Amino acid sequence: MTDQELHKLGEVLRTAREAKGVDLARVERDTKIRARYLTALETGDYAELPGSVYTKGFLRNYGSYLNLDIDYLVDLYRLESAQPSSERLSVPVPPRPLATRRRRSFVVTPGAIAGALLTIAVAAFIIYVVQELVTFARTPDLRVTSPATDVPSWSELEYRIVGVTEPNARVTVKGLRENPTLTADSSGNFSIDVALVPGSNVITLQANDPLTGRYSPEVSRTIIVGGSGPSGSPGIGRLAVSAPGEGATVNADVSLEGTAPAGAQVTVAASLVEPAPVTLRITTLAGDDVRVPRQAPEPPDPVTLAADASDQFEGSLQLGAGTWQLAFSIDGGEAVTRTVTVEPPDGLEGALRLRGGTSYLEIDEDGRPKRNVSGRNADAGTRIRLSARNELRIRVGNAGAVRLVINGIDLGAMGNPGAVEEWRIERR
Repeated sequence: MTDQELHKLGEVLRTAREAKGVDLARVERDTKIRARYLTALETGDYAELPGSVYTKGFLRNYGSYLNLDIDYLVDLYRLESAQPSSERLSVPVPPRPLATRRRRSFVVTPGAIAGALLTIAVAAFIIYVVQELVTFARTPDLRVTSPATDVPSWSELEYRIVGVTEPNARVTVKGLRENPTLTADSSGNFSIDVALVPGSNVITLQANDPLTGRYSPEVSRTIIVGGSGPSGSPGIGRLAVSAPGEGATVNADVSLEGTAPAGAQVTVAASLVEPAPVTLRITTLAGDDVRVPRQAPEPPDPVTLAADASDQFEGSLQLGAGTWQLAFSIDGGEAVTRTVTVEPPDGLEGALRLRGGTSYLEIDEDGRPKRNVSGRNADAGTRIRLSARNELRIRVGNAGAVRLVINGIDLGAMGNPGAVEEWRIERR
């Protein structure tokens, strides 16, 4: 075999593979590069490859797998793809195995062990002291979620107060004829029914954390029984909300129903209390986790609903996953509020967009290749809808140009421009 043949890209790759003792099927499984592309690289049939950007990505993966000099392989490819194969090529230095750094021997001595143990003990003690100081210096939290604001009109002589505080905290109520106490559960949630009297009822709550013995700031709510303002209970001639119920768990489309004076314009505004926890897990081909940001969904624009001749109004509002507070009002008056929790989608829904370049794509939805997309090149500006029950697998040849949005979370670009990347996206 001549020197010229030895320095052809295909001969270099094939010789290194045979020296490694693997066949093309084994290489395909290990590198995830299709066998027809591997064959095209080893035979110099570049017309069968998807393009220069992707071919260089294949060379980087294949060269690393064969322990060859990546820059040398890319130089060979550039030379061979730039002129006819019959011409003699001027090539760089032949490939060489990647250098292995020699490791210095490490000697473990009794003194080193003692020093390491002492350092660990001191660090653990410092961390413990800091944690204790932070815990005991912190003021306990207390939030009342229902009612979220004062209630200017209520038709009942009893009201259920709902809130959250420190785990197992003792909550006291003041300002009423009967002032009950209760203990929050292990998650800090609590609810209590309080007895009201006609007129104004000023209710003050305070929590005591059993762990630190410290008290939270006082939180007050005023509930007027028989007032003339908007009401949270049904009644003709006043604003009343029948759906959603307080604390309801719903899907993205929230039904809005209630009663108001005929012809009244009811405005419904949503504000985010807390975004939903992350329910996605993303891993690379190497098994490394990709960080998934916890993003707060944007509140939608307020909607206006008209009450009909029978004093009924209805409509819907689309919300992202999380806990929301809805405020119903007429002409900017006092609002009737409802707290609802919107669950994340039951599956994987989203979109793939190409921005600033083309890319080779392989997309599997629950193990099934996406028709008319997978195994092809896509141009800049392409938008592809994604939908799977349990798993999405996405492999791209130009990661910097591919952006993903899954279940309302903007995951951004999959990697650097020209990089070959593969992500496996699953629901937790």
